Amino acid sequence: MLRQAVRGARWYQHVASRCPSTPSPRAFSVLTPRYIQLGGPNDKIRFYEQDTRGSKKRRRVDPDAENNVDKEEVEAELSRLAKDLQILKEGPYSPNSPFMQELPEKERAIALEALRKYEAEQEGKGEKQPALGLEEVFDDELDEMLRKEFEGLAMEEENWLASEKDDISEKPVVRQPYEVISENPEHQIYVDKFNLGLKRLAQDSSNGQLGQEIWKWYRRCKQVVPDFLRSMPGEAIDLLWNSQARGDATKPTRAAHIQMIAEDAISVGKSLSTPQILSYIESLHHNGKTKQALDQWEAHQAGLSQRKDDLEASWRLGVRLFAAEGDPQRAQDIALAFLANDRSRQPRILIPVITAWGRQPGKEAEVKAWALYLQLKTFLEHNMTMEDYDHISIGFLKSGRPGLAIAVFKDMMVTGQDPANDSTSLYKKAIGLAGNLQASSISEGDVNKVSLATLTVLPRRFQNRFFYASWMKKLIGMGEVDSAAMVIELMYERGVKPDPKHLNGLIAAWLRESSPSAREKAERLGWAMVQQRIDNVWARAKSQEKPPQLQMNPETETVRLPKFMQRDIPPANIETFSILLLHYTRRSDDGMIRYLVKCLGDARVQPNAYFMNHLLYAELRKQDIAALWNKFQVMSASIQPDLETYACLWDCGKLQFDRGRTAFVAGFPSARDLFADMMRWYSQLSTRGKSSVRDDFSKELYDQIIRCFCLSKDLPGTLVALHSLGAMFNFTPDDTTARLIVLQVARLAGVPADTPKRRLRRLSTTPKSKENIAHVHRLVEILSERKITALQARGLSLETLEPQERKQYQLEIMADLLRVIMGRSAADSSRVEEQIASVAVDMNVSEINLGSSLEDDSLLP
Repeated sequence: MLRQAVRGARWYQHVASRCPSTPSPRAFSVLTPRYIQLGGPNDKIRFYEQDTRGSKKRRRVDPDAENNVDKEEVEAELSRLAKDLQILKEGPYSPNSPFMQELPEKERAIALEALRKYEAEQEGKGEKQPALGLEEVFDDELDEMLRKEFEGLAMEEENWLASEKDDISEKPVVRQPYEVISENPEHQIYVDKFNLGLKRLAQDSSNGQLGQEIWKWYRRCKQVVPDFLRSMPGEAIDLLWNSQARGDATKPTRAAHIQMIAEDAISVGKSLSTPQILSYIESLHHNGKTKQALDQWEAHQAGLSQRKDDLEASWRLGVRLFAAEGDPQRAQDIALAFLANDRSRQPRILIPVITAWGRQPGKEAEVKAWALYLQLKTFLEHNMTMEDYDHISIGFLKSGRPGLAIAVFKDMMVTGQDPANDSTSLYKKAIGLAGNLQASSISEGDVNKVSLATLTVLPRRFQNRFFYASWMKKLIGMGEVDSAAMVIELMYERGVKPDPKHLNGLIAAWLRESSPSAREKAERLGWAMVQQRIDNVWARAKSQEKPPQLQMNPETETVRLPKFMQRDIPPANIETFSILLLHYTRRSDDGMIRYLVKCLGDARVQPNAYFMNHLLYAELRKQDIAALWNKFQVMSASIQPDLETYACLWDCGKLQFDRGRTAFVAGFPSARDLFADMMRWYSQLSTRGKSSVRDDFSKELYDQIIRCFCLSKDLPGTLVALHSLGAMFNFTPDDTTARLIVLQVARLAGVPADTPKRRLRRLSTTPKSKENIAHVHRLVEILSERKITALQARGLSLETLEPQERKQYQLEIMADLLRVIMGRSAADSSRVEEQIASVAVDMNVSEINLGSSLEDDSLLP
């Protein structure tokens, strides 16, 4: 770095006079040039650098620092080489040689002694002998094994380079059959990534995430590596295919990947197996290319393998393709031939053919569909499932054949209960057949001659709204909301007027779909019912004024509405308003909420607790406590609250009583007053209503109530709430409740009364607060130990207690803790029980057993 800086400075001095406008190549400059004429031997030159020309900060630098470092490294290397050379000059048998240092200590001593004796003998003779080998140095007394080891080490030291080179050259490269080899080394890195993915997939075929990684590198290799597809072996194609064929068959990416792999393989002349060809054809159909899929299916018929499974899969696929393409006659021919060859084959192959006939126009197609449906029922007999009926009936509904659809649903309803009204029984009775019905005896001519209306007649006991409501409920549960809307249209055609609850279920189902078109249809239907309600109210009032007309969203005018919405629809009820209110509150649409409340008044509909609760929750989402409490006071005067109402109020109390928050409303009741109001409401309920509330009371609501008392720092209120909730709703403290109470007690000891709100949330992390929490935990442990000792005195243990007794034990521990703290914080501990009893009266639970005080708490810390 410094050397480059100095070099840049020298360059600038040479060219500055010739190119004055040339900017400096460095961000800093060296102030003093190195070629200056020195005045004397003791003169010194110091170098500095600065970030910019105008910078006043300079740093002293040494331009030769990097050279000095390199020089030191070179000198150290030369010193090491000199030492190695000295050891080599001394010979391989010198005491410091690597060969002698590697010998064990005992053997090295023997070898050095032998060398010393030999050198002494040679010096005595006065002549220098040539270097001796190992076999001449050691005498016969040396162990033969040691001599062989020395010879082996010497040979290994001489030939290790040659042997290593031979091993590397002779080691063969093992490749897997699925690995792809690139002819160009530049692209091998992409191929290696792809091969690595294939290797991991071959080792762990169940890893679903490997498919995405392999697909990424497959596409990159196709784009970058020339002739990559031709170099792919069949095993690689199979692994890649299997990695993309796993997962949900309805995913569009799966079909697209299968299609691309197949087309890539076919483009380079690779052959595909029969299952792969069928998967490729099915992927074409899934992507909407049914015509191309049919062409491929017919082109590969001659080349399919003759395995039974492959042939059956091909036939089933062909039936579905021809049915989807609008050629049900060809699909029917293949399906009937498929069933005629083997009676053990599944007749459900006829289902797509039946629905395909239903999509065709004309009376003849309708007759063919019903004749084929009767054949299917005859084939399956008692093995026809609910899913079979659902597929056929929904297919008829979507194709505009509601008469056939309701007949199929009727068959499902009478299965096993009323065989006389089954479609096959009606067919046998109409043609005068007394024996068993065979599928081959059902003909389209007989169906046409008997009349389809006779065969699809609906029994009189099914001509009611309950039958259609059960069908709609089933369709909505299956997610077929548009099909359920067609059932409403069928009700109008059959002379059965739907109830508001039928349409309310449809509105709610459309809103749950969350698609723009479904939402707009739901809103249009809901507001149309509201308008009908307002019109009926003004008509009954015999008002001369025109009823108010609702202002609809102009965007919804372009939505294609069901036919039944153009008829006279039933008026809205409170459930309709509640569904719309829930929809708009979830979207935080305050304007539509206010408009809906206004329309509720125009429609003369009395709101219920459900409607009120969602209005309250809308204010709670905005954390507007004042508006929430005002709406509750106004609406509760005429509406009976429910448990959900008080759950909303306690959720609001969590914000109100939390002193670390800025939201505070003076008019909102205290925790005691809110609890007293809830107990007053509960006491006025009927026996059945109390039982329902006890069943619906949740642990979350229990914790929220105790949390509000803890945030209010109300120790006697907390104790009364624990006992009363346990007695009424059978809830007792657990770890969550204990944590809330421990933090409440610790805060009472560690937080001054005048602490600002902005500091309250940070106090739990201070050392003093942690110490207080640990002290309270220790107090709980002591109380628990005393309880266990009392149990043992009675011959009991905690493990032998019944579940209800164990709950009571946990309640007593928390109650004792609160009593201890109240007694120590009060001026007169003898009046603690009087204070608790007074608070119980204020909270409307004076009849609840609040336990007893501690006999002696002097031993507690």
